[in-house]
Amino acid sequence: MFFWTVIVFLYVLFFGRQSSNYQQTLLLVSLLMPITIWASYFLNYRLVPNYLLKGYYKKFIAYFIYTILASVYAEMLIVIFIFISLAEVKVGNMTPASIDIFFLLLALLMAVLLAGAIKLFKHWIESKERNQKLIKEKAEAELKFLKTQLHPHFLFNTLNNLYFLATQKSERTPTAILALSEILDYVLNSGKRKFVSLAEELQQVENYIALELLRYEDRVEIKSSVTGSGHTVELPPLVIISLIENAFKHGVLPNAGKASIEWRVQIGNKQLEIYVSNSCKNRGDQRGIGLDNLRNQLDLLYGDAYSLSSKDQEADMFTVTLTLPIHL
Repeated sequence: MFFWTVIVFLYVLFFGRQSSNYQQTLLLVSLLMPITIWASYFLNYRLVPNYLLKGYYKKFIAYFIYTILASVYAEMLIVIFIFISLAEVKVGNMTPASIDIFFLLLALLMAVLLAGAIKLFKHWIESKERNQKLIKEKAEAELKFLKTQLHPHFLFNTLNNLYFLATQKSERTPTAILALSEILDYVLNSGKRKFVSLAEELQQVENYIALELLRYEDRVEIKSSVTGSGHTVELPPLVIISLIENAFKHGVLPNAGKASIEWRVQIGNKQLEIYVSNSCKNRGDQRGIGLDNLRNQLDLLYGDAYSLSSKDQEADMFTVTLTLPIHL
């Protein structure tokens, strides 16, 4: 209503610019408006969606030209009607703009194209919102898929440890089952969330290490430290566990002798740094499924705001360093 009110005002202003007879001009505009409105809505709701947006550009241009010519023809008939009935067949009594076919065409195009531009702009905004929603839904779906890969991979390795203890008929099997049940509860609950508190993650890291040490006993030397304040800091679930799991898998299993794993967590003002280092006498691909999935998961959550790097720190040591922005 606002749009067409503005168009009526402009039409009256333009058609009556050379005449003081605004009453006649308003009547002329009132008769021309249905043609203009029809042409605008025909363009927006028939030609644009059926031809322009579907890529039929030649047909769109042809039908658009036909629409404008038909509309101008209808407006000329209205002008003739005004000329006969109101101007008493005297051209001098007509407003100059009303008998100018070029001006009629220009006024019609002004309204129709302006309405079309508003419609296309609205369509662009809606398309942009839909695309953003689809991108978000796609990212969430990918994140869920990666979690469904990461969690079974993590649980599979843990169950292997439990199986080893059971085959050895170890008295520590009940302790391992209890630790595993806590980890399972954490995995199931954290899998529903994008972020968990650092305190929750560290607690399950201790459970996981204790479970691994039941198998390896004194074959593995563990060094750990958590520095900085802010245990309310949040991070994606199973991040630290995945890094330590990778260290056990590639730093302990291949080695027949003594192995070592060192992990540190540094809480800063703006970032959280996680450092995991393991011995690697038997070299190979240290990434594994867990680290690949972890990297993909972090890509979806942080984009370029994080860094995950790995390197051979020494001749027999492999180090992974992960830096995350602080997420409170």
